[in-house]
Amino acid sequence: MSEAVQDQENEQATQFEVAKSSAPQLEKIYHQLQASKARRKELTKMCKDELSHHDRHREIVEEMKELRMEKKSIEQDLRMNALGVEAELDELKTEILSDSELLADIALNMYTSGENVEIVDEYENRYVPLFKVSFKRQ
Repeated sequence: MSEAVQDQENEQATQFEVAKSSAPQLEKIYHQLQASKARRKELTKMCKDELSHHDRHREIVEEMKELRMEKKSIEQDLRMNALGVEAELDELKTEILSDSELLADIALNMYTSGENVEIVDEYENRYVPLFKVSFKRQ
């Protein structure tokens, strides 16, 4: 067997071992994350329970709900009466979502093809992509 083929097989075996050894570490960290989230949920529930027994807090929360509803009503009335601004806002919202998705797709394609991915704005600020990996239940 040639030395190049043997080196390639050794490299593949090493990569397999690294991948195999990473799986338990990945699961260990996942379980730690789940335990931390459960503890956070428990503590948050305890705090909410304590606040629910506080009379002044309940009053303030109710006042805030009423004020939010009033604020929202005023804003909706203003948008409806302001020369069709509501329709344009809805259109812009859709356009922004579409352009953001397109920007992400192009950046990911550039990144996977090995190109430099960077945006420079009018103030010479540099932006580079931030990739996030998340897991979902199958």
